[in-house]
Amino acid sequence: MHFRPRPSFACPHSRNARCASTSTSSFPYPTHPRPTPHQIFHLQPGATQNQIKARYYELVRIYHPDAPFGRDLSPAIRRSRFQSITAAYDALRGKTSLAHWHQPVDPYRAELERRRRARAAYDASRRRSEHAQQEDQARAQAWAATTNQTWPDRIILFVGILALGAGLGPLMVWPSYSASHQAHLTAAQNLAQARKEAREFGEERRREIRRRVEEYNALKAAQEKPPEDEQRS
Repeated sequence: MHFRPRPSFACPHSRNARCASTSTSSFPYPTHPRPTPHQIFHLQPGATQNQIKARYYELVRIYHPDAPFGRDLSPAIRRSRFQSITAAYDALRGKTSLAHWHQPVDPYRAELERRRRARAAYDASRRRSEHAQQEDQARAQAWAATTNQTWPDRIILFVGILALGAGLGPLMVWPSYSASHQAHLTAAQNLAQARKEAREFGEERRREIRRRVEEYNALKAAQEKPPEDEQRS
């Protein structure tokens, strides 16, 4: 089979820059859809293992994704070509079978296979999404269950705090109230006692004054009464 060589290109960089134009012109990558390993390596079917190995090193130097050649191609195309070269090298060395390389391409089968892979990828993605949703729902249910179990405990704790406050509140307030009430009672008793003493003292003073008035009146009456001798005369 005749291959049309790729035209060489001039290296636009400096004189020391590495260019792969001569090597790529010698071993261009086949342009038809399913090239055989011998067509990729540009070797005859009777090539020796040493020739295959040497050609593999030359193709790797040219078609490696990081090589200067093929910078105008997309990264996906460069990786695909390099993988094809590696697979062809394994087939030529006998690690894999050459049978599938020579099978004719069935476009309908290829399309079915592509759709099958796409469907499998979609199903896997959907299963992962459903699994993630189930995990989220399980976490939400667990959180809700935990919250529902926590609320009664919180209510019981709140009621217990209120009961404790209601029980200790009077004990904290009662001493001050009791002291104030006791002081008020003491003051009232002292005032009542003072009033009683004042009333008794007043009564005693009045009795003393009454007694002195009576004594004074009796003395005055005795002084004003004439003697008995004068009455007789």
